[in-house]
Order: sequence, then structure tokens, then C-alpha cells
Amino acid sequence: MGYRSDVTMVMYPKRKEDFAMLKLFVAENLPDEFEAHESDSGFRYLYCYIDGVKWYDSYDEVEAYNTAFNEWEQVFADPNHDPTRSEHAPICHYEFMRVGEEYEDVQYECSYGSDHALNLSREVYIDL
Repeated sequence: MGYRSDVTMVMYPKRKEDFAMLKLFVAENLPDEFEAHESDSGFRYLYCYIDGVKWYDSYDEVEAYNTAFNEWEQVFADPNHDPTRSEHAPICHYEFMRVGEEYEDVQYECSYGSDHALNLSREVYIDL
């Protein structure tokens, strides 16, 4: 019992050569298994889907994600960033979406400069 959500995360580097670093960070810092995928164009990313989970900030596993996402842009800061520019994207990105039981309960977060690859689609249809 209790309120449950479906959680989806995708993480990807800006450059192919940074994929191994991202994969290592995820393995060492996040509690769930992420699957490595590669698109037809050679784009590599990590993916995790968690079905029907109690996603409360007070849980240790959720806190691990909150900490990682809060520190993401410092951990993956671009070493070639021009400090005279205030805005800069990290070298790796994350996108997170939590869909709760209530229709309006959708939470989306992402790193600065992400591709917004993670989307939500709801359909209404008649099945007679």
C-alpha cells in the first residue's frame, strides 16, 4: 500500500568519449541498475525505469538521487568552460521523470543544457 510512482531516468554524455566516466559515476553513486543503450546513430545513454515505487525524499535510495542531481553540474563541470561566461552546460546530462498515481502528479528535472529526450505521452482511446 501507499502512494506509488513510476520513475524513468536517462543519462548521456555530450561526447562519446565521456560515456565510460558517466557509467562509472552511476555505478558508484546510484542504487539502481542502469541499462546501457546505443541508438542507430551511435548515441550511447544509460536508462533506468522503476515501476510502482514509493518515491519519498526521506528514503535513503531517493536521497542518493537527490544528492547526485543537486551536485551534477559541479561533478560534470566542463573543464574547457570559459569562466567569463556565466552559463555553461555540464559534459554529461541527466533527465528524470516521476509519474505519480494522480493524473496531475508529474515531476520532470534535467541538467542544464540537456536534450529533453525524455517525454511523457498520455493517450485516450475507446476500446469497445
